[in-house]
Amino acid sequence: MMNKKSLNTLAVLIVALVALLALAACGGGATAQPPLVVNLKAEDIKYNSTSITSKVGQPVTLNMQNAGMLEHSFVIDSLSVKLEHVQAGQAATVTFTPTAAGTYEFYCDIAGHKDAGMKGTLTVSP
Repeated sequence: MMNKKSLNTLAVLIVALVALLALAACGGGATAQPPLVVNLKAEDIKYNSTSITSKVGQPVTLNMQNAGMLEHSFVIDSLSVKLEHVQAGQAATVTFTPTAAGTYEFYCDIAGHKDAGMKGTLTVSP
């Protein structure tokens, strides 16, 4: 039979073990990045913003409104992000999560639009 001191020690060890298991299940206590919502307007041969910033592991939801007269898209090749065939007056959404820090070009892949300046930069920080 265990004495009171041994029972107290066992109880403390069980609580500590449960706490460690909970931290391990949550990724070691790291907090997840809050989602980033970006509202981007595509106009004829330009975006209303050419700079987006996010963090590694932060889900990014990009809502693109096509306010122009032409079809537009939003593409980031190195992150495999493609939001294509957004017709004039329409809106579309894409969600992605950058997994590495860096600077990534986004652009409209409709013929001639990127060359005319319809591009920008996504900067992902650690």
